[in-house]
Amino acid sequence: MTGMWFGFVLLALLACLFLVWPLVRRHSLTLRLEAQQHARQLANIDIYKQKLAQLEKDYQDGLVDEEDYPASKKEIEDLLLDDAGDLSGQQWQPATRALAVGGSFFALALCLAASWWLYTQLGAAPGLQTYYSQQQLIEEGQQDFGNLLRRLEETLEEHPDDVEGWSLLARIYMDMGRMEDAAAALQELIRIQGPNPRLLAQQAQALYFADGNTLTARVQSLIDQARQIDPGEPAILSLLGMAAYQRQQWDEARGYWEEALKRAESSEARQSLREGINDTRQRLGLPLLAASGPSFQVQLSLSEEAQAQVDPQATVFVFARRPEGAGPPLAATRLRVADLPARVELTDALAMSANNNLSSADQVVIQARISLSGQPQAAAGDWQGSSQPLEVAGQREVVVEINQQLQ
Repeated sequence: MTGMWFGFVLLALLACLFLVWPLVRRHSLTLRLEAQQHARQLANIDIYKQKLAQLEKDYQDGLVDEEDYPASKKEIEDLLLDDAGDLSGQQWQPATRALAVGGSFFALALCLAASWWLYTQLGAAPGLQTYYSQQQLIEEGQQDFGNLLRRLEETLEEHPDDVEGWSLLARIYMDMGRMEDAAAALQELIRIQGPNPRLLAQQAQALYFADGNTLTARVQSLIDQARQIDPGEPAILSLLGMAAYQRQQWDEARGYWEEALKRAESSEARQSLREGINDTRQRLGLPLLAASGPSFQVQLSLSEEAQAQVDPQATVFVFARRPEGAGPPLAATRLRVADLPARVELTDALAMSANNNLSSADQVVIQARISLSGQPQAAAGDWQGSSQPLEVAGQREVVVEINQQLQ
């Protein structure tokens, strides 16, 4: 926030400079204008003298009659007088110093006030304030999560149309397992943004878990609404596949998940769907989906010492990187401690960039890290497990136990 205000002050000073600079140069500009007027007067006098001398010469040479000479001379004199009159009427009259200073400061105050009003009324001031408020809440929540949640709820009572706030609250409720509250927060988002297949799908998923993994009437109603807008919404298809899997309808679950896989956006979603599809295919005796390129089937487990000390809701990052440890991971995914033991698959589909994947390396090390901060960067207190360097070729099975605490 301090950086933003520092930028505002710099822009205000720049605006002041543009307004005050003419006042600073007022004296030199006045002298320049007066000099220009004086130079024009001298030029007019020179022209008058030249014309008068030419007239005298023509008169002496007999080119101008004696009768016409007085009229021609008077015409030249009248032109000089006319020019002198114009200059005297246009005489530069600089404003008084008090008026110039007062006018400049008035313009400056008006400019700053108008800029502030336009920013607060038409700019992004409300959204920016909301962002910084949320960042402050998150920082406080790292020390006191209950206070974070309470303050976020109070903020949303004061600002009921805060989209980012409701999104954050819905995610928090989902992570806490408060599915009814999560569905209510998502309903607020739908109220603000209108019916959206993704939001309807998220609300249906929350109520599905709240109703004991059952497609109740209210869950089915949300599914129907979402499919009317977008029949191929992958989150809805994933939910339908999950419900079919719970009923042990393997082929129906496989169909929903394979359809969802076509439009899955995140690497985590694709990975989860592939695992579910291969599970159902194995039960049906069908060939498994082959991973394109190399893949590592990673069997993750947690040591008893680590299990006794870590939060079940903490994030587990699983990634493959080059043995020398340089550069970003070649493939990465994440899950929660509560999901362990688990089996995950690392493939090129989980690469952070198309040119830096498993296929681009000869050897990799598979690592799994429990992050206490929720961030992928290693920090003291995190728990980690690693494999030995492995050749990248075909499909390989890897066992990784998280058993080492970082100091």
